[in-house]
Amino acid sequence: MRRPEGATRRSISLDCFASANTASVASNVVFECTSMSEFPLALADCFERVADDLALRRWSVQENALPQELVGRLAAACRQLWQRDDLTPAAVGPAGEELVIPSIRGDYTRWLDDCPPTEAGAAFLQIMDGLRSTLNRSLFVGLDSFETHYALYPPGAGYRKHLDRFKGNPLRQVSVVAYLNQAWQPGDGGELRLHLDEGAHDVAPRGGTLAVFMSDSIVHEVLAANRERASLVGWFRRRPDNPLLR
Repeated sequence: MRRPEGATRRSISLDCFASANTASVASNVVFECTSMSEFPLALADCFERVADDLALRRWSVQENALPQELVGRLAAACRQLWQRDDLTPAAVGPAGEELVIPSIRGDYTRWLDDCPPTEAGAAFLQIMDGLRSTLNRSLFVGLDSFETHYALYPPGAGYRKHLDRFKGNPLRQVSVVAYLNQAWQPGDGGELRLHLDEGAHDVAPRGGTLAVFMSDSIVHEVLAANRERASLVGWFRRRPDNPLLR
């Protein structure tokens, strides 16, 4: 899940969401929330479980974390991009040296902030802002921005073992994968495999599941799927000591 466009990619300042277009988020998709107390209890509890898990073991998996209506809208947006050839082959390698090598990384991506604005996209970002607030309050990690892209893996595509943090650029702190695959079956494959001290742990990419882990320490890979596999992949970043690193 390494960012194909290098460290110069613009990330989204989460401090500005309240004044952006989130007021247009459809109330039946998510919610117009301006504080943690206004998030649905199930989501607020989910945020707390993620924080507890990260403190204890550096990773967390929460099934049915996202509302299914929102998952359906995000999945439809991702597949519409795919059908219009608006997703591009993802690359590997450091900034300025990126290469498209499908045998290493086979997904197709588009950054959410490069997509036409949608209510579903704004709702997803608002949920991520709620998670950011909880992690900052509970773990004192100083997260201030978020970058995210759609990722679609065609059948047979995967992504070999890797870390999400670039060498020499410590800004990525926490990785997030939000799965958009409804009616996913055990035989469909496409698991996220986390390589942990105690052994491998596989996460099924079922729609609504959130996988969250520390970007600098959890090695992971994407196993090949037998059908199209869609997600939103993102990273919370901390404020750089050197503003040129942004």
